[in-house]
Amino acid sequence: MSTASSSRPLNRGAACLPCRKLKAKCDGNKPACGRCIANNRPDDCEYATGAEVTRSRLLEENIALLEARIKELESPGEGAPSVQLHDPRRHASTSSSTGPSRLPMPAMAGPSGIPLYPTSMAPPVAHVPEPTPQEIQLLVQIFMANASQLGFFLNPTRFRRGGAPHPGNDAMMNAVYLWGSKLSNSTGLRARESYFVHRATQAASGTTMGHGTTVLYTIQAEVLLANYFFSTGRLLEGRYHTLAAVALVTGSRFHLLDVGAMAGDPIGAGERIQAFWTVLAQDKMWASAMNTPPSICQGGRTNIQITTPWPLATGAYEQGMLVPLGGNYTTEDFLRGAVDDSNEAFSPLAMRAKACSLQDRAIYVSSQYRADMPNRNEYLARFSALDTLIERYHRQLAAIRNRSPEDMRELLVARTFTCAAAIQLHSTFSSQQPMSWQKTVCVAVAAGHALDVVNLNQVPHLDPILAVLWSTICKVLVSELRRVLQSAAPVRQEEITNITSSLDKITAAMTSLSASSPLMGEYCASHLAEIQQARATLA
Repeated sequence: MSTASSSRPLNRGAACLPCRKLKAKCDGNKPACGRCIANNRPDDCEYATGAEVTRSRLLEENIALLEARIKELESPGEGAPSVQLHDPRRHASTSSSTGPSRLPMPAMAGPSGIPLYPTSMAPPVAHVPEPTPQEIQLLVQIFMANASQLGFFLNPTRFRRGGAPHPGNDAMMNAVYLWGSKLSNSTGLRARESYFVHRATQAASGTTMGHGTTVLYTIQAEVLLANYFFSTGRLLEGRYHTLAAVALVTGSRFHLLDVGAMAGDPIGAGERIQAFWTVLAQDKMWASAMNTPPSICQGGRTNIQITTPWPLATGAYEQGMLVPLGGNYTTEDFLRGAVDDSNEAFSPLAMRAKACSLQDRAIYVSSQYRADMPNRNEYLARFSALDTLIERYHRQLAAIRNRSPEDMRELLVARTFTCAAAIQLHSTFSSQQPMSWQKTVCVAVAAGHALDVVNLNQVPHLDPILAVLWSTICKVLVSELRRVLQSAAPVRQEEITNITSSLDKITAAMTSLSASSPLMGEYCASHLAEIQQARATLA
């Protein structure tokens, strides 16, 4: 540990960020100053000097950029210069053509020109009456039937009991009503969607950090709003609310939870654990979809240490459990393949969090490759280890049976994301190496088969991230279909059937889910024309 003399004054701007914010004297010790250690918050001690980028600065810059971009798009005629979203950590060399940075995902603007911030919904109708108790009951009932795909992490029993009204609760409840109205079959309730959007966003913007259940309710509101905006194709607003949720969970130290200190309230501890992992998964999912780095990083200078246990099923917390039966382990242990979780009863949220972490690591590993890299053998060893881990994890997920319909929906998301992770990893070599391309095609076909675990006739809504993942998978399948048809080798009907079967399943799912997700509808429309064109060659 480096030490700064307490008698020697620090240079201007050399104090840590917490001391600067409090205008308190800082001794400059690193990695944590004396004041932060004395306040039992050493992990909050950050220094922003020179070109160093801190977690706080990343979040502040991201939120400021998003706010500026939203303001610009709301007033396009004012001639303000365009604000470009960027990664302040990325060195210019990473955009070099010497190696892929990440799989070419669908553009942020969408396949058919979905704007980042479409023309706003009609302003709330004046004097819209408050929902009646009967309407509230119906809205909550509709919401809870789809809660697993909306980012709901609170304990259902406690949620239904409700609590004392306060700003955080107001934002959360209006976000709940918003989703209930959006997914309702009632024309009258659906007509109030814009009203609830306005109420929820206004309440969320006026909420302060808070403590205890207040911050939990505020995080829940931000997650629900983010997923709503993602689903409707308003990606920039979705990212904004995701970053707000990230700032809240990290500011509340939910990534460093000491479950031993919360043993007296396992249900409350479970809510905090699930809040963190829900936000981590959402951050990673949409960062990969929008080709931006996640805010909750697990590598590099902005690495965020995570000691919070992996999430359990809600019922486990109600029974007093706080950690997995086999004991807790870090995300890094999981990503290195250093743990045996073959007998672990994956909770729905754990399935998602692990799949997202694999995708995040696949993006990182694939971005490191360079044709002229000196340590090629070392890289290939890391590539092979991650490929094996992704394949093993997908087999574990594919073996899961006889879960509740809600769990099977989450299983579908996790399996699809795991397939996307494999596609991302092999994008490094798939254009030159036939074996990598065949692996890519195999996992794309498997992603179509993953739809067999859900009955789409009973599923009005699925996580909109699937629109982005399925789009990438459809591109792989269409490319393979064209390659097979253009090949000089005899066409194998079984091969064609596997490809077209997966394409049919995915496009049928996207069509079915388009009613609740404009984003899904836009991606579906773009791929139907492409698939029909490829099929015409078969005829």
